[in-house]
Amino acid sequence: MNGFAILFAIILSKGSQGIFIDEGSPYADGPLEVAKLDITVTTDTSPKHVQVFFPQGAGEFAVVYYVGGLNTLVLTELYSIFLSKLASHGLFVFGIDYYFPANTGQFEQDIDIYFKEFDFLRKYMANKTVGVPRWDHTGLLCHSSGCDVTLRMIESRRFPFQSSVFLEAFSTLAHASSSLNFTIPALMYATQLAYEGVPTCNIKGYGFEKFYSLWKCPRIKMEVADFGHCDILDPIGWEACHISHFCKTSNSSRLNEYRQAIQGICASFYVTMLQGRPDAVNYIIDEQKVPVKLLVHDSDWNC
Repeated sequence: MNGFAILFAIILSKGSQGIFIDEGSPYADGPLEVAKLDITVTTDTSPKHVQVFFPQGAGEFAVVYYVGGLNTLVLTELYSIFLSKLASHGLFVFGIDYYFPANTGQFEQDIDIYFKEFDFLRKYMANKTVGVPRWDHTGLLCHSSGCDVTLRMIESRRFPFQSSVFLEAFSTLAHASSSLNFTIPALMYATQLAYEGVPTCNIKGYGFEKFYSLWKCPRIKMEVADFGHCDILDPIGWEACHISHFCKTSNSSRLNEYRQAIQGICASFYVTMLQGRPDAVNYIIDEQKVPVKLLVHDSDWNC
């Protein structure tokens, strides 16, 4: 049995021990109602501000640890539609705001803080909700330069994250690397318009193609046509991008369709890797099942 088969067998075994598994289509909203919890530095003595999107009701649920764009200067609350939909599939989604309120006075981040926050949350969340976050089923999620953070977290090997989704990744570490010997299952996702316009919101050699070239199996990559870097955001964030031309955006007519598609792409991956439903990955490996047009699509899955 190869290494990935062994890993997946372990995940399936853990999944059989009571963790929630979404049996529906990932491209529909999940079956669970979602609530939100704010964890603050002042009130809760958290290392950083955190927003949690979580399923209401009893059960055991896999965990997604999320780092937003511009090294979290784009706050978690600006991704609330996307993250809430993702949580509805049976996931505790923790969005970390390194700068809160957003502060452009500095742009360096300490990776240790993300691990301190992770350790804090594992203790803090005990008995805070009816549902139970299963920290042994944790995946990473990032957007834009937040992916430089999650890549460095993986590189540190300080916690056995079970999977990672890189949304429109930008990373100086990836750009400077010739090889990264990582076998953690990963999805690399990009949009066409992120590489268009002035200024562009991503740069070739720093993004999804570079990540894919550095990674080992199992890995998936895709680039979506006709959408851009800010189209994932809630309306207020999207409008700021659209008016300022900071990033090239689509028009507003298909934003709901896009958000539904991207949450489904991510849900397909996490339902497979964190919940242990092996057929769910076919919703992204089979291009015909993806509800948006793809310019690039490849996978190296059967290791």
